[in-house]
Amino acid sequence: MKKPHDAAVASFQDASAQVESQNQTLDAAVTSAQDDLGNAGDPYDKQTKDDFSTAIDNAKAAERAVPDMPKDTEEIKKAAAELLVPLDYSAALKTMEEKQAAFNSSVKQMKQITNPGEAFVIERLNGLDGISGSQAVTEDHDPNGNLNKQGGYTAAVYFSSPWIDQSTVSGNDTVDKGTDCGGCVEVFASADDASKRDTYLSNFDGAGIFNPGSHHVLGTMVIRTSRDLTASQQNDLTQLRLQKQQKLCLSY
Repeated sequence: MKKPHDAAVASFQDASAQVESQNQTLDAAVTSAQDDLGNAGDPYDKQTKDDFSTAIDNAKAAERAVPDMPKDTEEIKKAAAELLVPLDYSAALKTMEEKQAAFNSSVKQMKQITNPGEAFVIERLNGLDGISGSQAVTEDHDPNGNLNKQGGYTAAVYFSSPWIDQSTVSGNDTVDKGTDCGGCVEVFASADDASKRDTYLSNFDGAGIFNPGSHHVLGTMVIRTSRDLTASQQNDLTQLRLQKQQKLCLSY
């Protein structure tokens, strides 16, 4: 009676060790992922965070529990057999890695569009179809007088568009001409400030000569396009800006 019992115990212990070894690998990956999720920062696409969190939860749920060893010989054999059923965490780990990569990419994107400098904005504007030039405001040359003031923008870059006859827009340079000559990217210190600016501009939508043109919040920036552009052109310029932003962020 002792030999069959000892053999069952040995089998259970061996099966337990195999499962615990794989569990340790899974636990380490889950712990690392949880740390990344909690400390990496906010993503531009909030869905990537939800997807990553779900993948972590699913990986944890997939972990096989190792029970206490029963006392009865036959029950020990049964428990050992259950533990020895082939175990493979590779699918859960792969999904978690994929969701983690998407989340981290979106976090990088959000960091880039959180209060970037004017050089960053100009670089992203250069080469876009529908933009022929750009110019950043300075404290001495700022039509709104809001640069670096509380709640105001930390940078503002006006741009001209070949889709607008520049001879019909008054002003000595792009900043003088304002959004009428193409548009502007206004950068704020926080998403809240950008949202407030967007809400303020909304009050003048469709208001004739006070119409601010289109405006779209991206991170802590407000992307504006001229009221003199068609709706399709406004949308094209905004989408081109978003697409280039996403492409450059994903290349980092």
